[in-house]
Amino acid sequence: MKTNKLTFVLLFSLVLFILQPLVLMAQQSSWSSDQDGWILRKKAGSNKYEKFFAICLWNVPGYTRTKSTDPDSVKSNIKLFLEKTKYYNMKFAGSDTPKDFKSELIPFISQPNFPAVFRQYLDKVPSINADPVASPYLRSQYIRKDINNPKLKEALDSMINQLCKKNSGNDYGWAPIDEIIQAGASGKWNWPACVGDIIYERIKHKQKDALVFTDLMGVGRGNSYLFELLYLKTHSAMPDNPPMELLSKEARECVKNPLLGFRMAYDGSPVYEFKNGDYRYKEYDFETLKRLWFENVKICSAGFKNSGNVFGINAFRDFFAHPVLSGITVDAIKAGISSEMPVWLYFDGNGYAKESDVSAEDYIKNVKCQMYTSIIHGATGVLFWNDKSKPTGVFDGLAPVLKEMNDNVKIFVLKTMETKIDNDLHYMIKAKNNKQKYIIATNTSLTETLPINIKGLNKKSLKPLEVFVAPF
Repeated sequence: MKTNKLTFVLLFSLVLFILQPLVLMAQQSSWSSDQDGWILRKKAGSNKYEKFFAICLWNVPGYTRTKSTDPDSVKSNIKLFLEKTKYYNMKFAGSDTPKDFKSELIPFISQPNFPAVFRQYLDKVPSINADPVASPYLRSQYIRKDINNPKLKEALDSMINQLCKKNSGNDYGWAPIDEIIQAGASGKWNWPACVGDIIYERIKHKQKDALVFTDLMGVGRGNSYLFELLYLKTHSAMPDNPPMELLSKEARECVKNPLLGFRMAYDGSPVYEFKNGDYRYKEYDFETLKRLWFENVKICSAGFKNSGNVFGINAFRDFFAHPVLSGITVDAIKAGISSEMPVWLYFDGNGYAKESDVSAEDYIKNVKCQMYTSIIHGATGVLFWNDKSKPTGVFDGLAPVLKEMNDNVKIFVLKTMETKIDNDLHYMIKAKNNKQKYIIATNTSLTETLPINIKGLNKKSLKPLEVFVAPF
């Protein structure tokens, strides 16, 4: 009898040991997408995928995680965090969640981890690190040729396994490299597309149902990736060293970063102009900028189409100056990859690009127009980067806008019956069971009131930057 009892206990323990990882994994959501550009989420324990509209934040202005061990202080800190983040459903892992507090915000993990793996891997190659000016170019070309090295895959897999273990049992998405085409906000040369591709491949090898967001770039005016594509039209391979002879004398003399001279649009139009060792954006008339922007984003998206399953960019200053660019960006990403590709754009959540003479209220009005315009063009999520060094007026002022957006998600997920874009006038018609109809409309003009003539709709015009959502 004792032997049978002992055998039962051992077998039961073995079953628990085998099932434990499956139980932990079962607590995570599965992610997919549909033909309408929606990310779909199947929650743990559910057998149904549902449309998921992302409202995600990076940094929480006005909040600092307490280091106190006093229970009242910790409780107060958690209450502040919940108040500041109540209209969001995702966050980037660096958003400083209260210690020992299990937030319901779904985190994006891995933002610093993948760049660190590649940095450590490339730091071990002396020949590509000796010249500080040429090094960013040399490192990019080296990794392009060495991308299938088993040691690199082993390093990536090891890091992925560590993150999976650390986050086991929790929901999360992956956001591997910020602004990958610019190698991060401070990058001086692009990562080649094969870097994004292998990251996505190794994540999906580990988690076939993973959510992987790829932030392509921080501006749509041009980049060194587009220079490479132009160069390769007339050459069989990139040169061993950056071809500085192709740059103007003024670009070569740029003290801060002469490699900026290689940033250009798809047709060779320069991103910057140089004078006295410094640089600034080259100004183009808006029709030219729109053309360059669309083609640049389309081509870059096509090149990195195997680097994720949801894509976006962040271009705060240009979106503020020209809100219509948010819609053009969505169109361009879908044109470059597929009309079915989910798009989540970044927006300025705390006035990083706000000029001093613009009020928080006026800035928020502009950002709201940008967001809804992106949705009309097919975006199915909004992300916010928040500059914590700025006052919290914009971040706090966005709260009622995001509350309204949460309320409108039930409209966003409905079937789209019609979409019309006419320069600065944008609208889509949504319908529920072909009966109740809703309109989502924006006017991206900064100055002009535009007529809107739709049968059955009482509203006849939209003011500058106006957003209109209503049943009819």
